[in-house]
Amino acid sequence: MGVSVAMHRRFRWALVVLAALLLNMALPLQPFSAQANDIRAQLEQAQRDLEAVRQKQAELQNALADVAFQAEEAEAHLRLVEAELVAANANLAVITAEYEEVSAELEQVEAEVADAQARYDEKREILGNRIRAIRENGPVDRLSVLFGAASFREFISRAEILKMIAQKDRELVEEVKAEKLALEEKQRQVEGRKIRLAALKAEAEEYQATVVAKRVEREQVSRSLEDRRAALAAQLDEMEWYSQQLAEQVAALVRELNRQAGVFAPIPPVTPVIITDHFGMRWHPILGVQRMHYGTDFAANWGQTVYAIEAGVVLQTSYDDVFGNLVIIDHGGGITSWYAHNSSIIVSEGQAVSQGDPIAYAGSTGWSTGPHVHLEIHVNGERKDPLDYIKW
Repeated sequence: MGVSVAMHRRFRWALVVLAALLLNMALPLQPFSAQANDIRAQLEQAQRDLEAVRQKQAELQNALADVAFQAEEAEAHLRLVEAELVAANANLAVITAEYEEVSAELEQVEAEVADAQARYDEKREILGNRIRAIRENGPVDRLSVLFGAASFREFISRAEILKMIAQKDRELVEEVKAEKLALEEKQRQVEGRKIRLAALKAEAEEYQATVVAKRVEREQVSRSLEDRRAALAAQLDEMEWYSQQLAEQVAALVRELNRQAGVFAPIPPVTPVIITDHFGMRWHPILGVQRMHYGTDFAANWGQTVYAIEAGVVLQTSYDDVFGNLVIIDHGGGITSWYAHNSSIIVSEGQAVSQGDPIAYAGSTGWSTGPHVHLEIHVNGERKDPLDYIKW
């Protein structure tokens, strides 16, 4: 949000006019009415520019408040992202541990497969040798072997040997079958472990991608908010600078207008006008002694509007232990008006005000026994009786 082109042009025009005005002050003055009208026109333009700049300031302040609200929402979102990041890292750690465990199991199963393969190969070789021997020598003629025995004992012995050979052949076949089944089971386990490892790897990669994405998201949100906040703050600084320049220009124009007019015709600060204490010596209600009262007190209800008694520029807004919330307005020509004990102040330093503009709300701050407006008029630093000037 930058300052508009029209605002820049208007501001430059106002500065040129002000420079010309200050330069002309060293030259013979024009007739009062013509020059005063010219200054008044410049003042009205400068006040419009100042109002526009202050409106822009208010918009920027609202935008900054909106960014602050967004920042709070983003912080809450980032906390969720951080929680998701922690969960993703935890899951990744679990998956990594399981992956390492399954990898170790795979190594063990592969070693067992190698052993089973070796046993299977050994048994298969023995069985192959046995089958080749039978093919080469032909099948054993059991009757010839049995009846070739010289005695019954030898017959029985040969029968037992043949039975043992047949049993061994059957056992060898069964062993080969068992080793083959065991080998196939181990191979299935190897494949199962490999499939699980592939799944774990994919899952780990997914969590790893989530971690990276969440970190990027967190950085982007933080950077975006910070960039916007910095941009708005820079624009607000620019608006404050323009506001200060315009306020100074307005103040200079008001002082020059008042100087040329040479007129100070104030109005009462509140209505209706009820004076509760005059300028001069009095019994001090708080200190309990005779003491000079340098102003005039006007009765007012709490929160009642207090008005500028004459056109001028707000010189000071502050809190004082004695005066409470205090407003001082410079009317030019060495004249200032002081408004004390306000409950709150609604103008700011450097602001140009017209006669009758609201400047504060009445109260009882500072040394005060009840709500009222304490008005002082200073002329070249000397406090004067306000009723010498105010007419109503």
